[in-house]
Amino acid sequence: MNELDSDQATTPLTSDQLIEALSRDDELRSARGYRQRFAVSAESIRLRSPRNKAEEAIEKANGQVKEQLIESIMDMTPEVFEHLVAELFTAMKYEDVRVTGRSRDGGVDVHATLVAGGVISVPTAIQVKRWKKSVRVNEIRQLRGTLHPGMQGIIVTTGNYTRDALREALGNALTPIHLIDGALLADLLTEFGIGVQASRLSLLSLSQEALDTIHERVAKGAATISLGGVELKPSYYIDKAPSSDGRTLLECIIVMTDLAKGQPALECYIARFQEAFPRITREDEARRRSRVLTSLGLAEIENGHMVLTLAGRNFLDAPSAQFLVDLLIARIVGAREIMQLRSSRTRQELRSGLEISPPEGLTPTQAKLIEAWLYALGA
Repeated sequence: MNELDSDQATTPLTSDQLIEALSRDDELRSARGYRQRFAVSAESIRLRSPRNKAEEAIEKANGQVKEQLIESIMDMTPEVFEHLVAELFTAMKYEDVRVTGRSRDGGVDVHATLVAGGVISVPTAIQVKRWKKSVRVNEIRQLRGTLHPGMQGIIVTTGNYTRDALREALGNALTPIHLIDGALLADLLTEFGIGVQASRLSLLSLSQEALDTIHERVAKGAATISLGGVELKPSYYIDKAPSSDGRTLLECIIVMTDLAKGQPALECYIARFQEAFPRITREDEARRRSRVLTSLGLAEIENGHMVLTLAGRNFLDAPSAQFLVDLLIARIVGAREIMQLRSSRTRQELRSGLEISPPEGLTPTQAKLIEAWLYALGA
């Protein structure tokens, strides 16, 4: 797995491409013994909540294993290290990998061929350095001097590189020199299972939103379900938004969403919520009203933290009433039907009709609450 180059990094991605790229990032980090950074679902992409003690302990232990791996490499003979690097590049899908041995082919220790798409073949000269000291600029220039046109060079060291060496490696695009330091070497060996052994243990985290959704569906008689993360139809219910002197509904939702920035612990979020909306004095009422964010898909509760979704971040970037109306129609039971009725009736007629015949799955009170949301948002 390779990181995006600079051109790819500045190219706009479709949602499918973004999900694929972030999923690859998570797979790569997991393979190298790091904590995954993103939580990807059918509805959102978000940064995972802050790590817990178990994850911290695992990542620390993995780091110690990598340090031991480099120490073991330092105890190897140069010949064994060369063969270890050859095995790594074979695992990385390079072809025709061979150790030069004592011939010392111009200081090159391993030869290989990078084949791209079965069409382009790039001869590769690899130099390995079992060093604690930093590789200096002279070593970069010496390797580049041995390369023929169309070749690339790679230096693998257990140590680091000086700043001048890093600049020199990037200074000639026609004869590229790629650098692998000790940290990346340990990551790559870990990723391909060379010299380390991984054991897998699932780490569980509470999904309070899923529990809340089930609770609401049972309490309010919802008949819809979700299969494989794909909602068969809108399946959430909306509660009252907190009232606040001088604030519109849109402004209230902006405040609520902004409070979730930084992935605060749920208890901290509720405390901030009550400070922002002092009329809500009871904690249980604050918790109930805060579920508006999860119902709209602006935030999720993960591992005891309030976490903004991609929709939540997009909303804060460009807040608009229409954005909220679109979320209501997409996620809230009965919102689409009530929106359609609004186009052909006065507000008084609509509310009277909802009192007598609300949409399926809703009580008259719930139906009129949705109408109040749509009205307040100017739909």
